[in-house]
Amino acid sequence: MTSSGQTKSSLVGTPVLRVHLWRFCSGCRHLWRFCSSSNKSYNKHREFRDSTCGHNRGIRKQGEFKTSVHGRNRGDKEHRELRGDKIQHIMDEMISTEREYVRSLSYIIQHYFPEMERLDLPQDLRGKRSIIFGNLEKLCDFHSQYFLTDLESCAHSPLSISSCLLKHEEQFGMYALYSKNKPRSDALLTSHGNSFFKNKQLELGDKMDLASYLLKPIQRMSKYALLLKDLIKECGQSQEQELADLRTAQEMVRFQLRHGNDLLAMDAIRGCDVNLKEQGQLRCQDEFIVWCGRKKYLRHVFLFEDLILFSKTKKIEGGYDIYIYKQSFKTAEIGMTESVGDSGLRFEIWFRRRKSQDTFILQASSGEVKNAWTSVIGKILWRQALRNRELRMQEMVSMGIGNKPFMDIKPSDSAISDRAVDYMKGSGKMSASARH
Repeated sequence: MTSSGQTKSSLVGTPVLRVHLWRFCSGCRHLWRFCSSSNKSYNKHREFRDSTCGHNRGIRKQGEFKTSVHGRNRGDKEHRELRGDKIQHIMDEMISTEREYVRSLSYIIQHYFPEMERLDLPQDLRGKRSIIFGNLEKLCDFHSQYFLTDLESCAHSPLSISSCLLKHEEQFGMYALYSKNKPRSDALLTSHGNSFFKNKQLELGDKMDLASYLLKPIQRMSKYALLLKDLIKECGQSQEQELADLRTAQEMVRFQLRHGNDLLAMDAIRGCDVNLKEQGQLRCQDEFIVWCGRKKYLRHVFLFEDLILFSKTKKIEGGYDIYIYKQSFKTAEIGMTESVGDSGLRFEIWFRRRKSQDTFILQASSGEVKNAWTSVIGKILWRQALRNRELRMQEMVSMGIGNKPFMDIKPSDSAISDRAVDYMKGSGKMSASARH
């Protein structure tokens, strides 16, 4: 019988069988090799992991690693909860300020509308209620009877506010009309109304005058834009659909804010022999430096769906501008080069059926303005190309040409062959042109 000591001595000098195995690191889950007779490989891996592994900086035990992961998850949860609280706070502010806004509109109707029926109403104010107050009564009806109720129904689902706003997009168009009328209202109040309505203000003991109340609809649209911006900021990037809907609602509100000024500017065009009401919707209007050949001008340019119009700005007393008509062109006749020169501020308008030198180079006040214009013009030209193609196909069918072979061909954006958007990526040129 061999003792333990004898066994030990008999094994001295005998080759040891070493088996190399693979295991997962409990800390970073990396695969490592170790020797069955030694833990040197493990120690070596720990040294390597300590210096390079992103999951473990310094020697950590498995329990310490799990605690770290748990702490990070808890931090993420707290961040989401905080973001949710901010979103709810924005929604609460939107509802509370909406209620206050409705009260203000009702206050004007209740206290100032009856003043227009007084026997001592100044002659210059008689019959001018629609000029002083615009469509304020319709705005009040819309907000008190419809929008406030819908807004309150979104109280516990703040991100659904976008559908609430877009549902009433047509009604929000009333704000553009209110903005368009506002300068006439201001002028009348300044010349005759403020002194008359001052007595009512004193009688009510109100610190705010009528002019301040009539500014509230303009301020309200700006408030919607601001609150939507805050919601978009707090909305998580993973909520793609909600973000897209919020941005669509934000753009609708911004458009209504701009459109009021657009309508006002459109009314200030003088000497124009073109019926502007037949040129489609006014898309945008801005001041540009314009080059035509060697000549250079400062022009206020209006872009309608079917017309681009150049005018010269003229200042008049009272601070409002008028625009003297210079020339205009049908958008169906133009093409566009999206970028000219190195400034990033210029683009080119050219004509399909005129001399190549008959072009206009427009320089915007900023890259943002330039990009907005080229984007809108590009969309207009694309819509025209699609519309022209449809008309051409209808003509062919009515003439009995290819009605059977072509009836199964469905229109597609990638196959517009007869009248197409000619877009060359290298030069950025685009036109609603016919391919001959």
